Formats: sequence, C-alpha cells, structure tokens
Amino acid sequence: MQTFEKELNPIYTRIDEINNFKEVFSQNNTEKEEYPHLEKVTNINALTAKRMLSRLKTLEKDLEEQAKTIQRETDMDSKKDAVGIYNKILKEIEDCVERINRELIKLDTPYFGKILFKTKIREKSRELPIYIGKFALMDPDTYQPLISDWRAPIANIYYENSGPTKALKYDTPSGIKEGDLIQKRQFNISEARFKHIYDAKSGNTAADEFLLAQLTERLGQKLKDIVATIQEQQNKIIREEINKPVIIQGVAGSGKTTILLHKLAYLFYSHQNNIHPEKTLIIAPNKMFLDYISDVLPSLGVEKVESNTYIFWAKNILGWNDSYTIFPGDEDLNIKEYKGTNEYIEILDSYFEEFESNLLENIPYARKDVLRRRYYELKEQNPKITMTERLTLSLEYAFAQKQFKDKNIRNVYGTFETDNLKKKEILKYFSSNTISMEVYRDMFKKGYLKKEIATYTLEGVSRRGKQKTYRMEDLAPILYLHLKIHGHSEFDKEYVMVDEAQDLSLVQILTLLQISKNQNITFAGDLAQSIIPPFYIKDWNGVITLFEKLGLTKYSYHQLNRCYRTTLEVIDFANKIFRDRFPKSYKLPEAILRHGEEIRIFKHEKEVKDITEKDLKILVNEIKKQFEKGSVTCALICRDKAHAKIAYERLIKYEKYLERDIVDYSINDYKTGLLILPVEDAKGLEFDTVMLLDVNSSTYPDTELSTRLLYVAITRALHRLVIIENNNKSPIMK
Repeated sequence: MQTFEKELNPIYTRIDEINNFKEVFSQNNTEKEEYPHLEKVTNINALTAKRMLSRLKTLEKDLEEQAKTIQRETDMDSKKDAVGIYNKILKEIEDCVERINRELIKLDTPYFGKILFKTKIREKSRELPIYIGKFALMDPDTYQPLISDWRAPIANIYYENSGPTKALKYDTPSGIKEGDLIQKRQFNISEARFKHIYDAKSGNTAADEFLLAQLTERLGQKLKDIVATIQEQQNKIIREEINKPVIIQGVAGSGKTTILLHKLAYLFYSHQNNIHPEKTLIIAPNKMFLDYISDVLPSLGVEKVESNTYIFWAKNILGWNDSYTIFPGDEDLNIKEYKGTNEYIEILDSYFEEFESNLLENIPYARKDVLRRRYYELKEQNPKITMTERLTLSLEYAFAQKQFKDKNIRNVYGTFETDNLKKKEILKYFSSNTISMEVYRDMFKKGYLKKEIATYTLEGVSRRGKQKTYRMEDLAPILYLHLKIHGHSEFDKEYVMVDEAQDLSLVQILTLLQISKNQNITFAGDLAQSIIPPFYIKDWNGVITLFEKLGLTKYSYHQLNRCYRTTLEVIDFANKIFRDRFPKSYKLPEAILRHGEEIRIFKHEKEVKDITEKDLKILVNEIKKQFEKGSVTCALICRDKAHAKIAYERLIKYEKYLERDIVDYSINDYKTGLLILPVEDAKGLEFDTVMLLDVNSSTYPDTELSTRLLYVAITRALHRLVIIENNNKSPIMK
C-alpha cells in the first residue's frame, strides 16, 4: 500500500513520548510556573495530530481501494470516473499531510512568548497572561484562548516593548484596551520542552539576550521564520496599512526578505477578504534564492503563493516558450541603462499613442471614421478597458450602425454574409498588427530613437523563422506595451513582493505596478548591493518619481540600518573597507553585539586555475576545517560564473575527502555542504562560513563593480569569513 509517511515531520513517531510529562523535572521556579501551561497545550496539540494521522491512514486505504477499482474497470467512461475519484482522494491526502505537519510544528514549538498585561475588566484590575505563537489555540472545553496568533493586535505589545512598560493600548474587537505590561517572557522551546526562558527587561533591544541566543545558534540552512525575534521596526513594516507602494532600503542582513515573507503572512491573516495567497506574487533574483526562501511561508501556514524570477514571470505573460532566447551578442551598457529610465518610459508612451492612431487610421474599412470615433469614446469613458477590447467593441458598433442604416434605406446589397467577411478581415488586421514584439520593433524602425540605438536593438530583438531573440533590457518594454495593448486583468495580483529590487530597471518596476491591484506592492533592496551593471537604481528617488507620474502620491519609505546576520568582527571588517568607497548617502551596516572569530586571511601564490595539486590540497584542508568547526554550509564565492566553473572543476574530486556535497552554482536548489558560486548567485543568501576565492588585483580591480561585489560577498557570512588572497592583492582590500 502506498504510504505518505516520508512527507511527514519525523517527530510524528514520538508524539506519545513528547506528550509524556511525568519524567519532566523543573529546574527552577520559573519552569515550575510555566510547565503546566505548556503541558496543557501539548496535550491538545498531540491529540489533534494523532487524529489527523488516523485520518491519513484511512485515506491511504481509500486510495489503495480506488487504485484496485481503476484496474478492474473495463468501460472507459467508468475508468475515467474512477480516476477522477482517485485524484480527489490524492488531493485530500496532500491537504491532510500539510495539516499534520502544521500540527507537528505546533506540537514541537507551540509558542515563543508571553506577556502579562494588567488591565481593568468591569472596573476590576486583572493581570492577563497572554501566550504568543505562530498559530492560535483555543481551549476546547472553555473556548478561552490558550495561545494568541503572532499576527493578532495583542501581539503588538510583545513586539513593540523590550520589557515592562506602563500606559499601553491595543485594539480588540470590543474596542481599545488600556493597561500596563507587567512581564515580557521569551521561550526557547523544542519538542515541547523548555530549553531556555528569558525574562525581558526594558532597555536596548539590539542587545537582547534572547535575540542574541537565536542568532548565535543559527546555521546556514534554508531561511527560517523569525516570528519569535521580530524587532520593533520590522514589526511596524509588517503591520503597515495597505493600498500603497512601499520601499524598504535595508543594509545587508537587516532582514528585508524575512520582512517581505512575514508581511505576506500577516496580510493573509488581517486582510483575508481582500488579499489571498493564490493571488499574490513574489519576484526574486534567481531560482536558488527562491528555493532558499521556500520553507518560510509554509512554516507560517501559508501555501499557494506564486514565486518567480522577473524573466520567467514576464515570459509567461507574453506567452513566450523556449524558442525565445536571450541574444548572445555583446551588451552596450550605456544603451542598456538608458532603456531603464523614466525618459525611456516617456518615449514608449509617446510611441504608443502614435501606434494607436496609425492602427486606427489604416483599418481596411470605408467606415473607419465611425469605428475610430467610437474607440476614443470608449477610451475616455472606460479607461480600464483594454485596447483590444476597445477595438472589438468599436468594430461591433460600426457594423451595427451600418446594418441599421442599410435596413432603413432598404439596401439590398448590404448582407450579413459580406459584413461578417469584412469583420473577419478587420479582426485579422488587428491581430497581425498587435504582436507585442513587432510593435516594439516598429518603434525603432520609425526613428523614435537614435540610429545607433535602433541598429543595436533590431539586431538583438529579432525573429528568424521559429527562433526569436531578445536582449534582457528589452523584455520589460515589450511586456509594458503588451499589457497596454492586451490588458492585464487576468494577470493582476492582490499583492506583489519584490526582493533585490535595486537590480530592476524602472520599466521592470512599471510593469509590476501595472499588475498590482490598488498599488499593493512592496520593493525591498539595498543600493550598495546593486551588482548587475549598469546598476539601474542609483537612488530610490527615481522610483518615487515613477510613482508620482502614475499619480501615486501615497507611498512609504523605510530605512533599515541594523544587521542581524553576521558578527561584529565581519561588519567592522567590511565597514573599514567600504566606508570611504561608497557614496555618503549609502548607509553601512550597524552590527548588533554578537562576537565571533577574527577574519582569517589565507594566502595562495596563484589563482585556482593555476594552483598546484599540493597547494590545492592545502585549500581543501582549510575548507575541511570550516566544517569541523560546525559549519553546515560553506560558500566558496567566486568573481563570476566562469571563475566558479573553474573552481568547481578543480575541487569536485575532493568531495569524498571533505565528506560533504560539493554543489555547483548551476544547481538551483540551496543545499548544505560546499557551495561554489559567483557573487551574483550568492546575493540574498547566507552561509555559516564564507570563503572569498582569489582576491587579487586582476579578479577584483579598483572599480565600482568590484567594490560592490566584494561588499555583497563579505556580508553573506553568518559566523566565519576567510579571505583567500594571491600575491597581487586587490587594492580594494588594502
């Protein structure tokens, strides 16, 4: 019989053991005070999980019986019906497994915080203990809350106060409550047992003992949720009002990505009638990054959110398959940069108006004036109707007018048959003249831009038989015109989250604004980490100007300066290098008080491509030491893909010696072991140990791009940083 146990959290086999508190002995008075509540919620969670496991067994048996039914059926219609039932049971099993894993998360760590709130109820002063966790829990006997959801209004008191505080307010369904925070307690719970209990005191939240413990224990694995350690500024962004664009400028390690994901989880909870997971979109820089963040939302009980890179999302909307490929020729960075500006958007808009006018002017129809007049009436009256819809409606109107006139003057020559033939001819004209790529190419043929730009673009954006090519910077403008012609209602999203937004052009940002309902979109990025030439977003003012051009006067901007990722030693090392190399407007990371190892400088005479086998073995032993120190992920970060390819080919033969997987950058999954990848692919990720390979004057010359690349690479480190230098040391590192 087919079973689904392998898809379950392994602790499902120890539910009874976890639920047995007879052998638990409290170490102190605080544990004695807290264990009764933990035992009570664990009993409820364990019972729920066991019921769901029993349900799974029943469904597995039903699936087995249905498989036998399919085999027995000989009638094709009956077999088809049986397959439909089989698929329905399979979907129930998938939902059941998802629910069980959620219950097992609750069993393992039911809550992480507690506040004791003193308030008045019916004129009597009472102290209310409120426990806060990922998911709410109700007492099945009394219907009283045992755990409050981290997204509930009461949780604001936990997140916004570092310790006991007087005269606080929070919203409830029955109105605003007032009172004093008497106690804030934080728990480290695993398998329903207290590992540590922290009584938080008012003061410096950055030096909070609980937060530091969580960060110190963190290992470089897939991104985890941070509901237990959300900081006050992060909390304000997560709970911010909707229906406006939001920009988050945050230094490396400030939690931008986790804020985006937790903000989504909060929105689905607080605005569940307006924002749904299946109608939201996350845009990220690459496939490995998407895999790296893939566990966060499910751990918060959220499924079915679409996540994609910009290029694949855009190609999906355009309906482009694998026959559309990126043009292999050299890039002109000046032209590429120009095509990402507000000025270029104005040219696209101006060209579109002329294209629209010419399309109507050249309709092969004697009554085109009627059609054109009706088209512009519809455009003024219903601006949300797409261009193609307006064309179709105007065509129907023109022919309806003609048929009415023919009937009144008894025109025996006007027949429905000839009218329908003419309509088909005009519709074919519309279809053949509204192919987005060709519309875009026509802009350059008609002299809207300088000859050198036109020649360069038409070479890259071309159709050669079944094979089509495009340049990366032309994808967004083509999509922009496509959405203006064909509309975007079927692609609209109720919320859009964009990570690493500093590497997007303004035209790319514009297309994402087009499909975000009610301007529900958040952009997160760091100007200092823009590492893809020509560095589109120089500052966020260009994006704000774009908002204003679109009439979006309501927006918010947040600056995050504190780095929670790496140690004080790594941040100090990075800031000493980059303080004088970045514009004064760039904020450098402020480290929290977490200490680690000193930066290790490891010297090699030659680069990895020329290194001897003897010296290569020395490098491998240095890598091995990092794993022996407890690293789960060690990133060997290279300048670019060619550099990473050479490093991988030289090191892969040592995989058995390291007793760890050696992962090539072309693998889209974020794995543990030794990851060999270029800076571009490491952006947004974090690793226990970061080793920068071949830091020298030829690999990292004294340029703006090299400075940015080194900044991104260095700030990927969670705990340890190793610089592998060659004799010709990079001037940036001096």
